[in-house]
Amino acid sequence: MGSLLLLGCGLVALLIPTQAVVDINVATANDIHSNLNRTASPCTNFWNFACGGFSSASEYVDNFEWVEDKLPNAMVEFMESNVGEHDTLAPRLIGQMRLYYKACTEDTRTLHGDPRPEELVNHWTLHPKKFLVDGLNGVFIDERVDVAANDSMRWVIQIKMPDPAARYSDLRVLQLMRLYEEVWYTRGVFELVEKMHQLQDKYRAENPFVYTWSYGELRQQIPIPHSFFTELLGGSYTQKFDRLTFEVSDVEYLRECFRFLRDFASEPKDTYIRARHYVLVEESEPRERSKKSCIHHMRAYLPLGWNYIYDRFIYQNRAKDTRQLEEILFNLKATFGKYLDANRLQLTSNQLAYVRAKLEGIQIIIGNLPEEEAPEFYNNHYGSANFTRTNFLANLLEALALRTRLQKAGLLEGNSRVDLRHYYVNDNVRKARTSPFYENERNTITVPMEFLQWPLFDHRQHVIFQYSLVGAVLGHEMSHAFEQEGILFDAAGNESPVGLEIRESAAFRDALKCAEEQPFVSLKERLADLNGLQLAYDSFFGLAHDSRKFEYRPYAFERQFTAPQLFHLSYAQFFCGSLPPVIAHDRDDERVNVSVGNLRQFAYDFNCETSHSTNCEMWRPREEANSNRNVHP
Repeated sequence: MGSLLLLGCGLVALLIPTQAVVDINVATANDIHSNLNRTASPCTNFWNFACGGFSSASEYVDNFEWVEDKLPNAMVEFMESNVGEHDTLAPRLIGQMRLYYKACTEDTRTLHGDPRPEELVNHWTLHPKKFLVDGLNGVFIDERVDVAANDSMRWVIQIKMPDPAARYSDLRVLQLMRLYEEVWYTRGVFELVEKMHQLQDKYRAENPFVYTWSYGELRQQIPIPHSFFTELLGGSYTQKFDRLTFEVSDVEYLRECFRFLRDFASEPKDTYIRARHYVLVEESEPRERSKKSCIHHMRAYLPLGWNYIYDRFIYQNRAKDTRQLEEILFNLKATFGKYLDANRLQLTSNQLAYVRAKLEGIQIIIGNLPEEEAPEFYNNHYGSANFTRTNFLANLLEALALRTRLQKAGLLEGNSRVDLRHYYVNDNVRKARTSPFYENERNTITVPMEFLQWPLFDHRQHVIFQYSLVGAVLGHEMSHAFEQEGILFDAAGNESPVGLEIRESAAFRDALKCAEEQPFVSLKERLADLNGLQLAYDSFFGLAHDSRKFEYRPYAFERQFTAPQLFHLSYAQFFCGSLPPVIAHDRDDERVNVSVGNLRQFAYDFNCETSHSTNCEMWRPREEANSNRNVHP
């Protein structure tokens, strides 16, 4: 599909078949108008123009808080009803989820204000050393189960130094030491934390070398105690450990770290681990216990159970949503295929085949659920967890340990191969993701079901709203397959020398340099922003669209803005809200302004003065290459 609009002497809005469609589109258009700041210029600060009125028009911080506030209502109603009480498919799972919810909402005891609750003291007495089994990670090392770089179907254990973000937990530990001096304070803890930070600063590298070792090779290279693995994986040493594969980075840090820990006094080490475990539980507990906060907490810590219930009992539009998102992705992929036809990066035939295979293989999944449909899988999945109705803190400790067990499940079985029928994302997150995300190893875009709510998406919306917002988001995630990190992975999710050849080519490096000219937090996110908007725009209007050549007829639901202007406004308003702290992406206003500033048609669409500066485009055909293209469908 070259264009999703009928192009001729003018652009004609697609027919609206029912009054319900008019209603949702009028509501969407009205929402866009209410968020505008008409005192701002779209040409100088488009985010301010599109979103400057959001704070006064909305009671929410941003659109995500809006949809996340709507989300729990139906789940609360389900949890407090008798629906599924006599279920024949997964009664045990439903019962466990209700027990957890009941304890979260009815047990009034909280961790805050009590530095040593009884549950934690008893837990530490029984398991003073097994902090990884209890869900605590990033203390001395960061350990996680992932797939091999050269085999996306084989589980490996990755070991590296802790992420810098773990220092926030250390700061809280030291704060507790001072606050509860008579109980917690140990001078050795301060010495231990300081030494760990010094070693991390000494050895941290941007792209550390990764070694692939067997269990025996790892034990020879780094003095990690054997008990570390027996506690982590369960049981005593057997030949099964030799089946494991380890991908290890930051090796010099790990060597010096474990040598230091071996000779360091045990009491401050134990005190530090217990304090870090307390901080983990403190950070995991809902800050303010309510029905809604408990539902969101369960989204993060019990994702399979939450998604199963939401999908089976609450989600009403899966079939329609799936069809529409698959159609949008199909058209995004078709447009990217036209990019490859133009071959801006001058790829060889082998390199083009590599990229086309990856493009063809990209899949979309609605909801974080595995392929498995057998009720026994879901009914028994949380079988090892002992949740109660009356003790939330005990349940939280169970959930943390459960998540660790599920991450390790299958490591010692057979050849440690990924079972795709049972695979779902079970990360160490404290807040579940609402926005879609891309996985290189699976070549898959996952769209959380909670994302598919108005104002972000509604299956009744006109396609201009769907392509400008969801299309741009999917384009962003799809573009992660082809930025400087994603290009290294082939269609099967394995690192490939062909991808490295593409990344090291002169044309690819020039595209990176262009994107780097303006300050950024993450280059790959900058590239996904730029490429995603360009891809969505071209998929909707066509590659050679030039708004200077057309007179636009108004939509029935929007008579002020032309179709291209409405497209840009709908795109920008995905980012409306209070500007969040900069973490993994640029600030939202910068994301919008930089993205539209590098879409050459934007200046035409809003009648802005054009400059002769270069627009950053990586895969998109050059403007002169599009000039001879037929824009009519």
